[in-house]
Amino acid sequence: MSKKKCECPEGAPAWMTTFSDLMSLLLCFFVLIVSMSSVDPAQFNKAAGALKGSLGILSEDPSTMELSQVVLPKISDVDLGEITVAISKLQDFVESQKQQESVKVVITSTGIDIRILTPLLFQRGMAELRPQGLPYLAKIFDIAKGWHNKIRVAGHTDDLPVTNGMFNSNWDLSYARARNVIKFATTYSKLEPEKFSAVGYGEYRPAFPNDSEENRKKNRRIEVFIEYDINPDPLSSY
Repeated sequence: MSKKKCECPEGAPAWMTTFSDLMSLLLCFFVLIVSMSSVDPAQFNKAAGALKGSLGILSEDPSTMELSQVVLPKISDVDLGEITVAISKLQDFVESQKQQESVKVVITSTGIDIRILTPLLFQRGMAELRPQGLPYLAKIFDIAKGWHNKIRVAGHTDDLPVTNGMFNSNWDLSYARARNVIKFATTYSKLEPEKFSAVGYGEYRPAFPNDSEENRKKNRRIEVFIEYDINPDPLSSY
């Protein structure tokens, strides 16, 4: 006796058609919600930073973050493509010169902090820029080109007194160094002078305790902080 042949209806079952329509409507609904919503960049960056930290991208001490660990924040009004290229060029140059311990970059929610140890830029107790340090500064200030920002250059020294008679204190020395870095940025990198401010901290803001020559070497530094100027003053261009 032959088995009765199963007669199955053609096409998809009726329930699957209804289910597909439901999923399509839900997709359209959520796309509409996202398109009508606004994202707070600060909150987004905070959440993204926490997630990246949990995944091990950020180091425990941001002051020791190397260029290879840099993670750029999502800032809509900043051309991150140009910034990324400029930082990559700085990274490649620093690595080619084997100066990874002398140049550090820290990305924060408010700007980009570049720290460079002063032996690359200055002789001991002097404020005139050394020729071998100029390529580093040129690539650092390339990061600041093409987008709205404010730049603060801060000079730091160790706690040893100045003995060459050219400066009255470490305050004077650190400020003179910051000022000469800005002079290079405005003269050779062609950045607008109104972007800049110079600060001399002397020995009063050490990154490490001044209890050894190694730590004193790390405290003798220049910090270039490029602050995101997301909402520039519209009158500043007049």
